[in-house]
Amino acid sequence: MSQLQYDELGYKKKGRKRNPRPLLITILCSLLFAYGLWEIVYSFTGNIVLKGGVDTLYPAINALMMVFAFVGLSGVWSMEKWGPVSFVIVITLKLLVDAMFSHFSWWYALGYIPAVLFLLALPKMKKTE
Repeated sequence: MSQLQYDELGYKKKGRKRNPRPLLITILCSLLFAYGLWEIVYSFTGNIVLKGGVDTLYPAINALMMVFAFVGLSGVWSMEKWGPVSFVIVITLKLLVDAMFSHFSWWYALGYIPAVLFLLALPKMKKTE
């Protein structure tokens, strides 16, 4: 096992350069972040209530799920192992919340496609210490 090295301020030195982020992950994270912002704005416009007649609590919960998705995407962006796992959990929870408020759409299940791609890149990601 390797020894941890510290600099003059007591911080851990980086042992090796981490793997660069693949271009596909960069593009997917950027697109999903833009979609998440659009989803938050769209859930508060009132169009969502006209379509499905959902409860007034749904837009707030939907926005909260998008914030949790942003947390998962930030983990994927920084190439941390917890990122893809948390993203899959958030996608699953979003589908369950949408089903509870009878706003379920199979289009949201397409979120599993980037999630699978993120999980395939899991061996290249670093473990959080």
